[in-house]
Amino acid sequence: MSDELKFCLKILDEAIKFEEEGMAFFKEREKEAPSAVERSVFASLAADEAGHRAYLVKMRDEMVAKNDVGVLKVDADEGHRTARQIFEGSMAAVADTDPYSTDELEILRGALEVERRGYKMYADAAAGVSSPAAKATFEDLASQEQQHYRLLQNTLDYLSDPEGFHGFDESPMLDGG
Repeated sequence: MSDELKFCLKILDEAIKFEEEGMAFFKEREKEAPSAVERSVFASLAADEAGHRAYLVKMRDEMVAKNDVGVLKVDADEGHRTARQIFEGSMAAVADTDPYSTDELEILRGALEVERRGYKMYADAAAGVSSPAAKATFEDLASQEQQHYRLLQNTLDYLSDPEGFHGFDESPMLDGG
């Protein structure tokens, strides 16, 4: 087994565990969320994390079976919704105009930290491999975590100041680009 294969398997095992923790985190936040907007966002994120986990398990198992990093590929599932689609769908689905307390907004800040950690894990993994397939896979996963971060940041911005909210901001949040 090559060193790169061992590295990728280690990263995938860590990523699977991370996605499981993310699913549990978002499901718990969904139950605790005081607003319908937050519950909708957290439910969407939990579902995304479940999809990430299933994809990672499949890739890990294929890599082990074929003993080849080259089986890694970008998830071509066209069913992925963008952060903007999730946010706008959550907003359209609810009529939640109650004010939000600082404590409630801390839930979103915690979720932002989860997504930041996920982005860093995948970006570091992409930087640590030479295989183009592995690099593209980890960069794609980092991009998906960045979309989740955008979704949460926009939700936080909206809930912090609904009257001053000017719309979904699609500017980069994590990579500085």
